[in-house]
Amino acid sequence: MKVSNTCKNSCVNSVNGLSWDQLFYLNLEEKVHPFDDLDRFRPLDKAYDGNNTFWSIPSPEPDLSDLFWQNVDLSLGNDTIIQEAAQRLAASISQRYPDPEKILFVSILRAGVPITDWLCRLLPGSVGAAISLFVGLGIDTAALKRMRSDFPDRSIVFVDGWTGRGGVAKAIAALDMGPLAVLIDPWGWADFSGIQKDVFCPSACFTGLATLGFSRTFFIDKNNFFSAYRFSARFLQTKTIKTWQDSCPDHLLSPQKNRINKFFVETPLRIHSNEVCRALINAAPKTLFFADDKSFAKNNFGLLLQLADQRSIPSEFDVGHLKQLKTKVACELKTAQ
Repeated sequence: MKVSNTCKNSCVNSVNGLSWDQLFYLNLEEKVHPFDDLDRFRPLDKAYDGNNTFWSIPSPEPDLSDLFWQNVDLSLGNDTIIQEAAQRLAASISQRYPDPEKILFVSILRAGVPITDWLCRLLPGSVGAAISLFVGLGIDTAALKRMRSDFPDRSIVFVDGWTGRGGVAKAIAALDMGPLAVLIDPWGWADFSGIQKDVFCPSACFTGLATLGFSRTFFIDKNNFFSAYRFSARFLQTKTIKTWQDSCPDHLLSPQKNRINKFFVETPLRIHSNEVCRALINAAPKTLFFADDKSFAKNNFGLLLQLADQRSIPSEFDVGHLKQLKTKVACELKTAQ
């Protein structure tokens, strides 16, 4: 994909030579070291308090081992549940948008990027672009305006990896600019989804450091695109990216049947396995809770247990009340006093 003239210096189609084949609408700032320049990042235990200055500093990046990434690669190559979910998701979208050349998939950074990659492969002719959105702050309106002018003849379909308690879905609905498509939607908040159970997607482990070449984005002001710090290419896990892309299925299945209606229960917990994974990466969990026994957790959520072990976070199993939350995994977060 080529960058249009209007995108110069404000959106990029490649960082460190990566091949996501999407336009990234953001300002790339100076290169920083993810582990030495810690003053550029906010503490893991700092919680959002409703003040938008919270989004002016990105969360830090985890220093994950080569062994961990090898295990991610193994998970990517053997995940038929995730592949089938993507096939059903693409089929659902194609029912409403039969001409892929009229679709613009808008990835919500960062979890939406791998899903859009697969959707563009499953629906040739569609294109992808990536943009920032934070619950509480909203979407990058400057970038959205530019993106809309760059693709005036395409229908927007917003893409995220999964839904949690519905915060992103509500923010997307308030825009009234297009539906939300996610791979995994346990509580039924998305317009399109591939599966409505709490199943783990290995791309939840993808960090900006390892798979994008830049940090979590951060807010400058309403007149500028959200920004991100660059990282050195030596931190990239290019094999992981290629393994994900090579794992994309090559045909569609029938759309998901018997979709559930929206569900919501108030809870202080971070719920659903993929949201818990993100918490293990850029927040401060106190304890992980699994609805099933330890054997089931090891077989289905092994990467979560590895991340928890790396950070010395304890886990509890057979936590029965999680079933009332329609989640297989949850965690309690630490917050700064």
